[in-house]
Amino acid sequence: MSLISIQEALNNFKELIDNSIVEGGDTGKEAMIRSSRPILNLHEAVKSELVKAGIDEHLIFPPLNSRTPELKLAGSRK
Repeated sequence: MSLISIQEALNNFKELIDNSIVEGGDTGKEAMIRSSRPILNLHEAVKSELVKAGIDEHLIFPPLNSRTPELKLAGSRK
């Protein structure tokens, strides 16, 4: 199990965006954002912080290092 800190996730987020701009300009940046890769770093960091805080990792969905399965929730906000 690899746990990532929120700071590491933010550093990765910035690096992904910066590199996409250098390599592809606005088009590259838009493609990176649409890929969800930057935000998934933050999702993993939040899940990691929950585990570090003592939350049973079996109660976290999607599980660490995974995008699926997500829980079905009523309403428009998760």
